[in-house]
Amino acid sequence: MLKSIKIKNFRSLKNFNMEFNSGLNVIIGENDAGKTSLIDSLKILFSKKKIDMNDFNEIENPVTIELEDNDYTYFMESKVSEDTVINTFKIKPSIEKSNQIKGELESEEFNSLDEDEQKLILKKYCTTFNTTYRSNSKVETLKENIIKELEKEEFTEVKSLNYPISFLGSREFENIDSFFENTFFKELKEEIWDYKIEGKTINQHIDDYIDNFKEEQLNNENAQELNTQLKEFLPDFKEINPIVTSEPKLNLKINVELLNTNNQQMLLEKMGDGTNRRTTLAIFKHKKDKNDLVYVFDEVETHLHIKAQLDVLRLLKDLSKIGKQIIITTHSPFLINQVKLDEIKLISLDADRGSQIFELDSTTQTQITLANLGIMNIDLFFTSKLLIVEGESELKFIPIMYEKLYGYPITQNFLKIVKADGIKDIPNFIRIIKNSFSKTDIFALMDNDADEETKERLNKWIENGMIENSNIFVIGQKEFEDTFPNDVLALALSKYISDECGYEVNIDVKEIQKIRKSKKFSKSLGDIFYNMTYRGFSKPTFAQYLAFYAEEKDIDEKFIRLFKLISD
Repeated sequence: MLKSIKIKNFRSLKNFNMEFNSGLNVIIGENDAGKTSLIDSLKILFSKKKIDMNDFNEIENPVTIELEDNDYTYFMESKVSEDTVINTFKIKPSIEKSNQIKGELESEEFNSLDEDEQKLILKKYCTTFNTTYRSNSKVETLKENIIKELEKEEFTEVKSLNYPISFLGSREFENIDSFFENTFFKELKEEIWDYKIEGKTINQHIDDYIDNFKEEQLNNENAQELNTQLKEFLPDFKEINPIVTSEPKLNLKINVELLNTNNQQMLLEKMGDGTNRRTTLAIFKHKKDKNDLVYVFDEVETHLHIKAQLDVLRLLKDLSKIGKQIIITTHSPFLINQVKLDEIKLISLDADRGSQIFELDSTTQTQITLANLGIMNIDLFFTSKLLIVEGESELKFIPIMYEKLYGYPITQNFLKIVKADGIKDIPNFIRIIKNSFSKTDIFALMDNDADEETKERLNKWIENGMIENSNIFVIGQKEFEDTFPNDVLALALSKYISDECGYEVNIDVKEIQKIRKSKKFSKSLGDIFYNMTYRGFSKPTFAQYLAFYAEEKDIDEKFIRLFKLISD
């Protein structure tokens, strides 16, 4: 599994570090924050994409990508020299992996294998460490070369880096022809050279043929003449020894047809992107039990409707449950809200336009509190302002009143409104939320009936910089409802009762005036409502009626100041 990556000087990834989860990694962030650059860096590291000069943040400095998994560290350095990009690839096993390989090659179990079986194991490590392998090489020689590489303290330079990783871009679809070739014929391409004929593998037959051919060529008249001429001009010359390395490859031409229930060919290229995307995901679902350990999807939701997006997420979670590592980028709020908080990594740009990873506090207490407040993952990462209100009435009133005054929803300001369970809980919620919303401006709207303990806790958070004093708004003489003029209260209550009764009712302003000095004003309003409807009075519903029938001149000026702060 991938553990961590360090990237320098690659686009906005100037000095970028990130640790991977062993299961699902959901990379989110605004456009141009560096999400695709992170995916591209993995592609470049494993030769799935080329780097060019436009990728260098500073052309005079090298791009470096260093990726660590449980067994190896993979490294790539790119430099620009005379308008040419020069890439160097290196690999280094961990101490544990080195000891494991040496132990394997020196074990009794390895020594008990026949020569062909030993060479298959050695061939794999020769490929990894870029050491010469020939089918007629001696086992001991191959072992010595590999162990020599393992004992180096520095990285081993290799031609390229390989890893069991699959990529799918936002506008890419799996090519079915190549998929079938790599899935069903890959073993044939790789193992056919080890197929034995008359006791020898095809590879050995090829090597023997090359050796015989080389000997014939070196002994013919033309070679002998060249030998004589070289001795004449090079006194120390002995003989010509050309080294011929065979790299047998098998090219297969595979064309795949998908047939429908009428036995007709399904032409995917003429179907929509959504169909092609689903076909691709079906292929990846089939591949989940295969050798790839890591699946990387850039903007996995592209071309898919909501239900299909959630189906994709279910597939990805299933893959992670069977030991696969998943790395996806997404803009989809549906996907972001369906994963665990600690599976999300936000890429954002710092003051110098460099990409950095930002992760939120995901402790149990925080997650429970946020869930109770109705705060979803998408709010945590993209909300810039958060308003805590004391009760349900304010929660209902504010969005309606704001849109009525400004002509657009309050959420357009990237604001989230959450309800505390009473005024005593507001200081505690400020503390917990500020730990998660570290870069978010917090506002609080509360009734004028806080006790001394609550006031002291609020003052403490103001002193600690968790909330600005100017961002706390205390309304009413005691509660939300008593901030409104009598005529507005009478009109809103009349409309509420009329809608409940089914006929028009008009509450006299004098009745509101009578209850103004009652100990609990909202309870007295509820009594009027009950005496006329014989139904329970809902303060949140009444707050909505107040929002529909109040005008700007009718609301507390503190609401106006709050709305202006939120709009800035």
